[in-house]
Amino acid sequence: IGTGPYRFVEHKPDRHIKLARFKDYAARSEAPDGWGGKRTAYADEILFMPVPDVSVRLAGVETGEYHFAQNIKQDQYERIKAIPALDANIIKPYGWITAVPNHKQGVMASKKIRQAFLAALDMEPIMAAGVGNKDFYRLDGALFYPEQGLMHSQSGVTGYNQKSKDRARALLKEAGYKGEPVRWITTKEYDWMYTTALVARQQMEEAGFKVDLQVLDWATLVQRRNKPELFDVFSTGFTFNPDPALATSLQCNWPGWWCHEEKDRLMAELARETDPKRRRALIDRVQAIFYEEVGRVKLGDFFSLDVVRKELRGFASTPELYFWNAWLAK
Repeated sequence: IGTGPYRFVEHKPDRHIKLARFKDYAARSEAPDGWGGKRTAYADEILFMPVPDVSVRLAGVETGEYHFAQNIKQDQYERIKAIPALDANIIKPYGWITAVPNHKQGVMASKKIRQAFLAALDMEPIMAAGVGNKDFYRLDGALFYPEQGLMHSQSGVTGYNQKSKDRARALLKEAGYKGEPVRWITTKEYDWMYTTALVARQQMEEAGFKVDLQVLDWATLVQRRNKPELFDVFSTGFTFNPDPALATSLQCNWPGWWCHEEKDRLMAELARETDPKRRRALIDRVQAIFYEEVGRVKLGDFFSLDVVRKELRGFASTPELYFWNAWLAK
């Protein structure tokens, strides 16, 4: 399947996905450059093995059973750095943690109530609760990351991290809010979703909201977020996307249904535009609308921790995994 240096061999549920070198692959001639350039398949085969328990994943890399593991708990960072056989890699950028309001119906369909929600939040304790180690989160209101250069905009970010309960109360009064419960669905399967929601709920209630925090398994949350009558806010994260025109966080037809005529027109222009400076001007305007309308509530950037055995050479830890140009040292 596909045209890359490795081909799909088999999928054994709960055991592995196996890839093998694709003998008919023809590599490009220029030097490797990120996801571009020459790709060499040094390994005979690659096994992707599901290991749900984080501690088992880490132990497997420590013993050499695995060469690489994703999404290790950030509180293990200092310990891993002290192990000579391992490299601890911070994946930065990785994504941002968000609370997604329901624009279609319910209490969050009111713009002023969404604005009150955003105004009430103090992002530092929220992100500290969700992530912990300061090496793994950043308070930044921009939709795109500093690492993305010209795409990183400061337009509208005064709306981020307002931590103003007085403004939130005033907006709730203007909106005619009468204590209707905000049904926030979250999950403990991603610990940072639950802990960020827990702290945000406390801050919202201090500003005058009533919050019904509902803890579900992830599969149920994904089902329920597709039905606008069943929630007002849900927890999730938006992972790194190299092109802003494809950002899920800005799409009209994604759960939360943030549809806005000007924003949607600008996104269509962004998909067609190739000039970087013109694209930046479009991003500036989209981001200003994002904060005025409170399209989503960005809590902060978060980074992932991957662990690699040092004999795995030529491998680059990035948000999107690839193992071409990587080999095992003897």
